[in-house]
Amino acid sequence: NCCEPVAVNAVELSLARIDEERANGKLLRAGKGCGQCRGTGYKGRKAIGELLLLDDTLREMVVARAPARQIKAHARQSGTRFLRDAAIDLFLDGQTTLEEVNRVTLVA
Repeated sequence: NCCEPVAVNAVELSLARIDEERANGKLLRAGKGCGQCRGTGYKGRKAIGELLLLDDTLREMVVARAPARQIKAHARQSGTRFLRDAAIDLFLDGQTTLEEVNRVTLVA
């Protein structure tokens, strides 16, 4: 009920590692707090998740103790959508705030 449009500046987007062009034209919103949300600005919960499907290459990388960076890169190329990516999509859809995204996921 109490959500209203908010402006997020380029510095905040940069610190959150979000490309400014992705946020252009999006209706970014935040709740100011009301009786419906008990003054929090949020109502309910939204689940975010990631699923890593192991293929043979990824298994071999794990067994060989490859660096995490290489494993993540291969996982991303294989279609894994990471937790932060899901949270950022919710932010860009106006369903949560950047502060909440940064609070529950790691900025990498």
